[in-house]
Amino acid sequence: MIESNFLVQTRNHIVEQYKEHSTNCGSSFGELLCYELHVSNITFIQLAKKWGISLPTLGELIKDHCDKLQRLPRVKFEK
Repeated sequence: MIESNFLVQTRNHIVEQYKEHSTNCGSSFGELLCYELHVSNITFIQLAKKWGISLPTLGELIKDHCDKLQRLPRVKFEK
């Protein structure tokens, strides 16, 4: 697992670079990730190459993004 400080720096660095190349789909990391995967329709390998990172690093960034979307569990006590 990659240290989270590195992930934060990498994510922020990617977002900063898109500021000069707007996608018109938003400017957050999640919006940029979704744009590249769903609108540009590129593969993980192509995206890692475009972003200049390794495929495992891209995987960690995607996992980190998905983890942030998780909601805390809610216990259901009714039977």
